Amino acid sequence: MTATAPFMITADEVNCLIHSYFQDSGFVHSAFVLRAEGHLEGSQHYGKHIPRGELIELLSKALLYSEAEAHWKGNAMTNNCKASFSILDKHVCSLDPNIPATVTFHPPVIEVTEPTANSTSEKRKASTPPAPEDIPKEKRARTEEMEVDSVASAEPYPLQESAPATMTLAVPAHDGSGRVREVERRFKWYKGIRVLSDVGLLRGHNSEVFVCAWNPVRKELLGTGSKDTVINIWQLHDKDPSEEDITPTSDSPLTFAYLNNSDQGDLTSLDWNPDGTLLAAGSYDTYLRVCDASGKLYFAESMQKGPVFATRFSPTGQYLLTASIDGSVCVWDIPKKALYKQYHIHENCCLDVEWLTDDIFVSCGVDLLIHVMKLGVDNPLETLSGHIDEVNQLKCNPRRTLLASCSDDGTARVWDIEAIKLGKPFNKKVLMLEGHSSTVSSIAWCPWDQHSIDDVLATSSLDGTARLWNTTTGECLRVFQHHKAAVYTLAFSPDGRLFATAGADGYLYVYDVKSKELKWSWHSTTESPAVFEIDWQQFGNVNRIAMALESGLVGVVDITQIPEVYL
Repeated sequence: MTATAPFMITADEVNCLIHSYFQDSGFVHSAFVLRAEGHLEGSQHYGKHIPRGELIELLSKALLYSEAEAHWKGNAMTNNCKASFSILDKHVCSLDPNIPATVTFHPPVIEVTEPTANSTSEKRKASTPPAPEDIPKEKRARTEEMEVDSVASAEPYPLQESAPATMTLAVPAHDGSGRVREVERRFKWYKGIRVLSDVGLLRGHNSEVFVCAWNPVRKELLGTGSKDTVINIWQLHDKDPSEEDITPTSDSPLTFAYLNNSDQGDLTSLDWNPDGTLLAAGSYDTYLRVCDASGKLYFAESMQKGPVFATRFSPTGQYLLTASIDGSVCVWDIPKKALYKQYHIHENCCLDVEWLTDDIFVSCGVDLLIHVMKLGVDNPLETLSGHIDEVNQLKCNPRRTLLASCSDDGTARVWDIEAIKLGKPFNKKVLMLEGHSSTVSSIAWCPWDQHSIDDVLATSSLDGTARLWNTTTGECLRVFQHHKAAVYTLAFSPDGRLFATAGADGYLYVYDVKSKELKWSWHSTTESPAVFEIDWQQFGNVNRIAMALESGLVGVVDITQIPEVYL
């Protein structure tokens, strides 16, 4: 018989939980008194991050347990009971005369599992296409085919249409003055959990949303793509701060759906051209699709024999790269709407591409190699090797002097590419960043600070952590361990002050780059909570994050309405 670990609930833990509830609710004085009388600052639990609404959520779960305890017999009285449950009042079953006593009642089963590296939500793209059997499992679909009554086919949870409540927070200013401001926050209630009104949820997709991308020129446009090959272009409205509800909203999106006979239409990438007039999308059905900002088809073509994993416009927008599972890279001439050249340079499965200049690009793949190619030249200018497992992603730093790569081998590597761009002999010395215990899934460079000589790189992993690195010294500046499952995506704010991570557990975390501290978090309240991709936009007073959600919703976080982060 397996021994069961005992429940350990201490008064110290309860005090910290109540202290967090007081802070969330704006009871600043009560929080101060509890902290002082309970000596919480000396507690080992005091510095732990407690999600907003945690006390309410735990009490809600307690009510569910109370319901199961009261109704376990399954007789006519309990089957037909319509009496509500309360934390303070004893439950007494009450019959509903409108329901016959013969109705069979199936109580809801709530199962909480820790996602693992092989869980269905781990696989970011939808079901695997009928491609060659040597397709690496980690590069296949992010979700499995589900039964008819599965979560994927369910409608996302609607928020209760209740009037927004308010609370007041004491928030320190970011100017280093030590001043504290009192800021009013608006929120709604959903299933006993407070939902902040600075997060808008847009409905328009009928399946999982995998990718999202802000228009680089028109700040109001957001492109999103989902499992069913549908691209939505949202036009968001900026609301007057004096209005009661300041949640970002949008008209019905412009929908671009270019369907074919294939049932594998999962979108894998979205990329706007530099002037924001065209949006390119890669898909599992082997097609490249390009539409304009109004959702009208510009052109669509299939020259590759497998899913298209990545699309990248060149710096001038004249060319577009596509990377495919067949190992090839296609270069498309956008003004001519035609293929410029197809390069068969990887043995199998090219996973990502990146431009170094307007005529030099790099590609990576399952063959562990990174090739540096030049338009008009058949063979690689250089081949970078060193990774011992599949290379997942490539990113150039803002100055275009360094190239970062990440791999299933648990490392990221930084290559000096300046000599290649100048046509000089290349020094293949590489900086290796080690520390993750599983696949490094995503990398991002911090926007360059002219006052700093060091470039900062962020990495995220299926091990549930994210890290910041100094790419001059190779030092790991901080390990962030707030996620409870795989981290899929990360992004820096364009001003370089903040960065965010999101993943399979449905959490979005926002950190301060300089202090390396957690500033804010949000959690999806749907049964399919994963956040597959995020994109950060800053235009003048506009500062927001878009989220592609497994629930079929598109999230928009208005950073300007989060005083913990913005002030």
